[in-house]
Amino acid sequence: MKRTQIAPFRLDPNPNSIDPVALIGLCQEEGFRQFLDVLNEAVIVFDGEGRIVALNKAAEKSTGVHRSVACGVSAEIVSARSRIDLKPLVAGFSVGHRSLLLRAREEPGDIRVSLYALAQAGAPAARLALFHPPAAAVAARPKTGEQRPLLRSDVLPLYQSRLEPLIEFGVRAFQARRRILLLGETGVGKTTLVMQMHRQAAGLDRPFVHVNCSSISESLFEAEMFGYERGAFTGALASGKPGFIEAANGGTLFLDEIGDMPRSQQAKLLKFLEDGCIQPVGGVRQKAVDVFVVCATNRDLAEDVRERCFREDLYYRIAMIPLTVPPLREYRDELPGLIDTLIANLNLTRKRRLTLSEDCRRRMIEHSYPGNMRELLGIIGRLDLLADEVAGVEHLPPQMLSPPANAPVGAQDLPDEDGWDGTEDRPLKERVKAYEKRLIDAALKAAPSKRQAARALGIDIASLLRKLQE
Repeated sequence: MKRTQIAPFRLDPNPNSIDPVALIGLCQEEGFRQFLDVLNEAVIVFDGEGRIVALNKAAEKSTGVHRSVACGVSAEIVSARSRIDLKPLVAGFSVGHRSLLLRAREEPGDIRVSLYALAQAGAPAARLALFHPPAAAVAARPKTGEQRPLLRSDVLPLYQSRLEPLIEFGVRAFQARRRILLLGETGVGKTTLVMQMHRQAAGLDRPFVHVNCSSISESLFEAEMFGYERGAFTGALASGKPGFIEAANGGTLFLDEIGDMPRSQQAKLLKFLEDGCIQPVGGVRQKAVDVFVVCATNRDLAEDVRERCFREDLYYRIAMIPLTVPPLREYRDELPGLIDTLIANLNLTRKRRLTLSEDCRRRMIEHSYPGNMRELLGIIGRLDLLADEVAGVEHLPPQMLSPPANAPVGAQDLPDEDGWDGTEDRPLKERVKAYEKRLIDAALKAAPSKRQAARALGIDIASLLRKLQE
């Protein structure tokens, strides 16, 4: 190996002697990646566009990001999921070596990093970041004793760039104490979004209380939300019980499905939002509580206000910053990367690596996902259980094996304004037969079997076979 190739890892004082092209090429070799894993220092290599090319095991522990989903992804996207703010490593471009202090989100203190910025023909070509112990070791120590996978219930998957602006805006609202109302269809990830905002703005050491307003009965709503004193009602605990609001003191209270809150209880929540005080059931004294309230719903609250199903004054209290979370189908270009990311994270816990067949992957990308992220995660979980190493079409849910009921098979093949695709001069019977053949061909291409194609066309299998023989 040439000296210019290993110069970065010898901390060569002359960064111009490092060949950025050779460095990027080395990062693609398995032997060199194994060499990086031997180092105690965390090492991350970026290409000229700020994408992560390689990171060793020490860097995985420091950032909490696994290489299988970080490599090839921009530092800005990975930084939102990392325990360490990585964005300063790719900000600007000053050729040479300099030291930086990066902020650790979960540990006190900063992390010192040596950054080697390399250029070729005057253009940015590569960056090499080397984290110095003991700060890197402090940041690398997981609280649970094990490395946490990147994708968990409280962490957003990579490639969801559609949510990045919402996260950044939401964090600013958190810090400015402006209440947020998240709007969007069911399953779009509103809960995960709020948890990510809380994680970045408040930190993991602050309480996060998630309340599903639709799951609490009207008779118990006040006691569950505001708590109660001993002897407040029959069956009450002798010691009393703090409510959800008090449990979230100093942190975040997430009121999910706020549109389903009983109207009789809305005035009591409004009072708390106005003065920040609660009065437990059966109590005579008020308690001051410092809580940041975030609400979410899949209902049209503005319409509910007009229909007097929801209090107008409460609506304006909780909707200082209304944010609409877009459905997954509006960002179909992100689906391939999102599916690959979920499969990669699934493989972190599997003994046998799972891959998707070409047809299975195509159907997953073409699916409309009315259940949004919740549906996609359910499908990935289904493939994990049913498939050993290669997931095929047969492992997908039934609703993905045939066209949706509201989209007639062959609708994409309807004749255009110019006629019947060359059959306009033929007799009506022949034109109808030609059109029927096109519908059948489209159904056979869309369905995995003739029986399912017949079901999609609304005919029995015998009729389909007879028409195919004609």
